[in-house]
Amino acid sequence: MTETEILFTSADSALRFAFSYSTQQYSPTPMARAMRGGNVGTGKGLAGVDGAGQAGMLRSELRDFSLLHQAVLIAQFAPAELPCDCTAPCCSGRKPNREWGEAVSFLTEHTTHLFAGSLSHYRLRRILIERHFGAHRGADGKKITLERVAESCGVHRQTASTHHLKLLTYLRGKKGIGGEVGVQAIALQRADELLRDRGFVGMEEAA
Repeated sequence: MTETEILFTSADSALRFAFSYSTQQYSPTPMARAMRGGNVGTGKGLAGVDGAGQAGMLRSELRDFSLLHQAVLIAQFAPAELPCDCTAPCCSGRKPNREWGEAVSFLTEHTTHLFAGSLSHYRLRRILIERHFGAHRGADGKKITLERVAESCGVHRQTASTHHLKLLTYLRGKKGIGGEVGVQAIALQRADELLRDRGFVGMEEAA
């Protein structure tokens, strides 16, 4: 891929494109139209078969990543829900994205080790991980606060807060002296280096 063919100016936009692209539609998708409006990334207007092919190529570059890093990138960049056109009377027009849900399930299981020696609650971890990766509102449309999480899981507010901080430190890292790099930053840095090396990501040329 030559420099003139570079389609993305950041790993963020490349990954958001790859994990958001609908392979079930070959006319411009809502994602592609939003992208041209600057809301998703800088994919230079790719749509249809070209867009699906590009998304597949980007995804294939990540196949040798650890399951942890793949799950983190999917949870961070894939949408939690996808459009649904089943036309059923009970349909809200949205459906869960199975790929995002599976990534969250993996992370929920994987983070059990953070709570070794203390009581940990699977459902509590899962809701907090979903919340961290963008599920900010419940099915009732209300904001998912720590108070609501604690009440929903039948635990004390402090228990929910402690879980939240441990998960946040593991995923996002901790700044300052003695701080640690979170797995999200590690996964994204590796993806950025790989996609730049492969020529998918580069600097945008000056006008």
